[in-house]
Amino acid sequence: MNTTRRFFEKSAKFLHYRPDVAILTSIEHDHVDVYPSLQSYREAFQKFVALVPESGLIVANAADAEVVRVVDEHARAEVAWFALEGEDTHGKPPHWLAAPAQSDAEGTRFDLYAAGVSCGRMALTVPGRHNLKNALAALGAVAQGYGARIADIGPALARFEGVRRRQDLIGTPRAGFVYDDFAHHPTAVHETLSALRGRHGQAKLFAVFEPRSATACRRMHQADYARAFDSADEVLLAPLGRSNLAPEEALDLGVLAQDLNARGKAARAFDDIDTIVDYLALNVAPGSVVALLSNGAFGGIHAKLLARLGAIKPG
Repeated sequence: MNTTRRFFEKSAKFLHYRPDVAILTSIEHDHVDVYPSLQSYREAFQKFVALVPESGLIVANAADAEVVRVVDEHARAEVAWFALEGEDTHGKPPHWLAAPAQSDAEGTRFDLYAAGVSCGRMALTVPGRHNLKNALAALGAVAQGYGARIADIGPALARFEGVRRRQDLIGTPRAGFVYDDFAHHPTAVHETLSALRGRHGQAKLFAVFEPRSATACRRMHQADYARAFDSADEVLLAPLGRSNLAPEEALDLGVLAQDLNARGKAARAFDDIDTIVDYLALNVAPGSVVALLSNGAFGGIHAKLLARLGAIKPG
């Protein structure tokens, strides 16, 4: 959930809403230029949860300890917990539960349960456990919050094709796949790459990451990033998107590359975007997958890479 309004207004956008139905998926420290500590970040969610009136509904992730804590302490509205089968729900019995049944290149099939009652098997075309959880939360919100019929929701969910900049397939050069994704927080990077690995099996997966946001550029998640790329085969690190950070505050890309190498990943920090494009043009083989991860324009790498992959054959 996005907590910022505009880059020049350092306040929580969702506090300008007056929701009757709200979904709370996770609370992880982010936007550190606005919220310097986890407590300041948490306080924004506390205020938001309290905004939902007693007559409303909060659909909340029982598998996120911070969500459970904030909702327990500040919710006035009815709460409908959701989770995937097998997750630790911190003592909260989920009203909405999804049991993954099959995941492949076509997406995910899952069994849906509402208050312990089977609602049948459903399909979701976009891959990844995070997308399944988002779909489950949305399903719970429209069904319990607005009275939508499960029989109508299932076919609509099966037709959902995703959104731009979220595992957004932007080209298929060399019989491969180039994706654009907004992922920049380590959790988002991990979930996105895990989903692409699930969709493409054993294909070689290149993760190209630009640390650009106020959070991504800082060292606060240095260790988390070393674990975030576990699903990739090669990791290409672009320069930091911000140059105004003190060295001791900034994410150390050299150390990150070393940590990734120690975890068995071929990783390298590059000096500029064009060098990354040159490297990929020479090393991307037919059938490979390239994930371009950045919350910004990434120096125009998308068009540059597609042009080069179409012009240069693998060596």
